[in-house]
Amino acid sequence: METFKIEIQELLTRVVEVQAENRQEAFSKVYQLYKEAEIVLDYNNFAEVNFTDIDTVSKADEINSLIKEVIHYLYAHEQKHFEESTNPENHIFKKIERLKSLVY
Repeated sequence: METFKIEIQELLTRVVEVQAENRQEAFSKVYQLYKEAEIVLDYNNFAEVNFTDIDTVSKADEINSLIKEVIHYLYAHEQKHFEESTNPENHIFKKIERLKSLVY
C-alpha cells in the first residue's frame, strides 16, 4: 500500500466593521484586535475547503520551472536565428515567443 500526502486548507472569513480616520488606521485597529484575540474566527466563519495532492503540486512546480528554463534558452538562440533569416513568418521563434508570453 502506498502513502500519499494530501493537504487540507480551510478558509475562514469575516467582515469586521471598525471606525477609523482612514483605511490604514482601520487595518491597524483590526490587526491589533485580531492579534490580541479580541477577534477569533471559528467554524461559523467557514468559507471553503480545498484538498491538494502535495506530490502533484511539487511535480507541477518542477515541470513549470523546467518549461521556463527551456523557453528561456530557446528564445535567445532562436531569436538570433530568426533575425538572421530576415524574419520569416513560419519560423519556430514565433511559436517560442507566443509560448513565452503564455507561460510568463
